[in-house]
Amino acid sequence: VKKKRAAAVVPNAHRNSPRSKRPPQFDDLVTPQGRYPSAWATDLADIFGWDDVLEASGVGVGDGGGSDEDDAPSSSKPAAKKLLLPKRIALDGANIAWSLGTSIRSRFKCRQFPLSAGVIHALHYEPWQKKNFEVTAFLPKEYVVGTLQSLCDGGGRATLNADCVKYVGKGVWVNTHLMDLVDAGRIIMVDRGASSSATLVKASDDLTIIEYAKDRDAWICSNDQFRDHRRNKTLGFSGARDLKAFARTRRFEHGFRVAPGLDDLLLDNMRNASGWEPRIGWQAATTISGGNVPPPRPRFGDTNTKQNRNKTETDAMASVMEEFMMISDGTSISYGERSSRSATESSSNSSEEEFYDGPRTRNDNENALGGVPPFYAMPQNVLPVFFEPTPTQPMIAARKSFLHRQGWNVQTVTGG
Repeated sequence: VKKKRAAAVVPNAHRNSPRSKRPPQFDDLVTPQGRYPSAWATDLADIFGWDDVLEASGVGVGDGGGSDEDDAPSSSKPAAKKLLLPKRIALDGANIAWSLGTSIRSRFKCRQFPLSAGVIHALHYEPWQKKNFEVTAFLPKEYVVGTLQSLCDGGGRATLNADCVKYVGKGVWVNTHLMDLVDAGRIIMVDRGASSSATLVKASDDLTIIEYAKDRDAWICSNDQFRDHRRNKTLGFSGARDLKAFARTRRFEHGFRVAPGLDDLLLDNMRNASGWEPRIGWQAATTISGGNVPPPRPRFGDTNTKQNRNKTETDAMASVMEEFMMISDGTSISYGERSSRSATESSSNSSEEEFYDGPRTRNDNENALGGVPPFYAMPQNVLPVFFEPTPTQPMIAARKSFLHRQGWNVQTVTGG
């Protein structure tokens, strides 16, 4: 006997109520706090630039629905509706930095690192700037200041991008482009190893992003679905289902278009015409005071000597990072102040650091690039890269359902 398929049950309705048998619509935003029949699609339209949804919803094209200084509605024009959520976006900086590195590698088969340009493109995404979105990126601290293996635009001594990576001392490097954004308040650094210090944010950048979005009603831009954290009880959700619903409705994805419409020959001509010359590797890099980076220490000595030196180097690196990031009273200082202070320390201790003692990586070999040009280090005028926020499948379905309710036809490439 063939079983009948049960009708979908609408939340917040008694199982015997006729309303409970109505199938839910795709554009219904269902959260533990209630159901929002149409506002979800309208808020999404403001993020992705869906002008047809904004117009159909009464928000209007280009106004973003968030301004309190709009002209008073006329008798022939209904009052403009407002968006449900604030214009606030939290960027998963690590995910975005790796996403650009992956996109460039898939196009040119070059080395892959987390790239600061990805985070910068997302922070400066022009449509969001025009609509006055408050965009904040969250990055692990080691992506901004730390060893080359984890640093954005680093990788190793043979692959680092000297245009934005500077040497601090004792194996510690800093990405100056990201540090400038930290000082400007656009990037929040997260210490993944935080445990008790009041100056550190959280032990996980993912948890920090979810907590920020929950507390401030923000959207999340990340290709990570946060499945590892659905049973985390520190976030204040009642269960894994609530966190899943929150991530489903607040998280959208992103992508990068790398040199769209340009073939390799045209890119070579653009590079030659620009006169750009790559500054790659430790020999092209400088210290934050403008001096030369010390050469790597020759490999010699017995095992015990190496182990003792490794422990000393680790302690020295931790001390340099702490001095670079903080002053004596525990308050943050700007990158310029940190640079000048570190430069003074570097000049006074230059005789002590004869060799570079940072951790060795596979990207230290002079042939690490394998003859492939460093596409990852090319500026925007040489290698055009464009950041694009992309909706998830439920969000696409919400747009289609919303326009169908309003009697609109979804425009496609074929005109259907």
